[in-house]
Amino acid sequence: MQKDLDRLWKRKRRVHRVMTILIVSIVAASIVVAMRACSEQYQEPYNKEYRPMDIEKKPVLREET
Repeated sequence: MQKDLDRLWKRKRRVHRVMTILIVSIVAASIVVAMRACSEQYQEPYNKEYRPMDIEKKPVLREET
């Protein structure tokens, strides 16, 4: 009787573990697919007018003659 109960508990734990791994895998795959689909929508740069602040045009100094 105890062996049957132990076998039932082991099988139940194994089924729960497999189901948990399956659900986590499905959620991770759906997140990856959603991120890929979202990134494909933005092929052009988001801000076309972006210029870094550390690259500025330096004024040209004129030599006096």
